[in-house]
Amino acid sequence: MPLLSLMIAAQALSASAALPPCRLSYLRVSVGGRDGDFNGMSHSGTALMIRNLGADCMLPALPVISLRDAHGRALPAMRRAPVGMHPGPVMLPVRLAAGHQAETDLRWVAGPVFAHNRAVKPTRLTVQIGAGTLHTPITATLYGEAGKPVAFEQTPLHVVEGMPAR
Repeated sequence: MPLLSLMIAAQALSASAALPPCRLSYLRVSVGGRDGDFNGMSHSGTALMIRNLGADCMLPALPVISLRDAHGRALPAMRRAPVGMHPGPVMLPVRLAAGHQAETDLRWVAGPVFAHNRAVKPTRLTVQIGAGTLHTPITATLYGEAGKPVAFEQTPLHVVEGMPAR
């Protein structure tokens, strides 16, 4: 990594270090399909949005996502790093200002394209932040190979500026 990049990362980390982790009671989660932007070629997905109704705080760049059925049971689905994303670099926490939101894209195979298919149909998406969890309803069908967990891609959180709190 070039020296300038390291210096910028160190400055960002030290400036954010004084901020506390986000409190779950001030966060709201929702999902949205961006008018079909995720759909096509047997794929689908959703944007997961986390809105901060409290003071400036920090979120993990890759919060733990799980998909659950109507009975609250975890489904056999797991995060896979997006193509081209190296799993090695440490993800710096995301600074989420008061009244703003952070988003991550979730993508998955949405059609029976495998020789032997497995489908999961979540009704709830759960986001683990620290020791707590947030959840939001979701309607989706994810496919994978039979006998294996179904995979979905999750990009790191990025902040959407100018989103006032509701």
